[in-house]
Amino acid sequence: MKCNFCSKDFKGGVKRMKDHLAGTHKDAAPCLTVPAEVKEEIKQYLKAFQDSKFAAQRNFEENVESGAYYTGSSASVSNRGVRGPIDRHVHVVSEGGSQPPETMPPVSAKEHRNQVCLDIGRFFYENGIPFHAATSPSFTSMLRSVGNFGRGLKPPTMHELRTWILKEEVKTTTEMVNDIKATWKTTGVSLLSDGWSNMRNRSLINFLVNNQYGTVFLKTVDASNCVKDADKIFELLDGVIEEIGEDIVVQVVTDNASNYKKAGEMLMEKRKKLYWTPMCRPLHRFDA
Repeated sequence: MKCNFCSKDFKGGVKRMKDHLAGTHKDAAPCLTVPAEVKEEIKQYLKAFQDSKFAAQRNFEENVESGAYYTGSSASVSNRGVRGPIDRHVHVVSEGGSQPPETMPPVSAKEHRNQVCLDIGRFFYENGIPFHAATSPSFTSMLRSVGNFGRGLKPPTMHELRTWILKEEVKTTTEMVNDIKATWKTTGVSLLSDGWSNMRNRSLINFLVNNQYGTVFLKTVDASNCVKDADKIFELLDGVIEEIGEDIVVQVVTDNASNYKKAGEMLMEKRKKLYWTPMCRPLHRFDA
């Protein structure tokens, strides 16, 4: 695109041209020859566009706060789960200052649950979430926390999910892993080797460490150049055992292919206190 006033060429979309003509100094240098009325017109257009974005976000947040998940033209759909606007501003408080427990007839409770389940289902369908995610303990924990909070919960933003919430979850997971690792010297561990191929047909091996307190993912190794060589597999397994600690690893579990069987025999020959055990099913299905 080329500016009709200063003949400057632009690449990267019409937004840069608008910023150029409006003189916003955001994504493009301002045009020095644009007429004042054109500059003002483009500035008003950009302002109206920005205002509409803020209004849409504000409406969404108000719908969430009021319990309305979907606002469409169909009355039968848009009224599903929607509470009246007064519900956003008042709640019943007893004389003692605490909110009394809310009770409802069995029929109303069933209808209310159906409405909630429909909204949960829509979230799964719209975002392509596998159905088995509903069996996750964290899914149940999430719903319990939302229910305990009650009305008016403002959901986490995309920014929150990728910043402080993610950091806190990484911290929690690290603490859990460290707690399990602290038990290894006391209980001894099994080293699990899980071979698989990715979409690029690379042969990868996942190494996991298991004891009665849980299974910890250790690392993934690209074994494309050595997966069929028993000597190389032995060196790889032996190196991981050395990394964990020879006195800690009491068992190595792999599949029962001939190269792994030979590597397992070599391990037991070198490390007399260690046992190699073949598994006939994929180790990622191992039940810790």
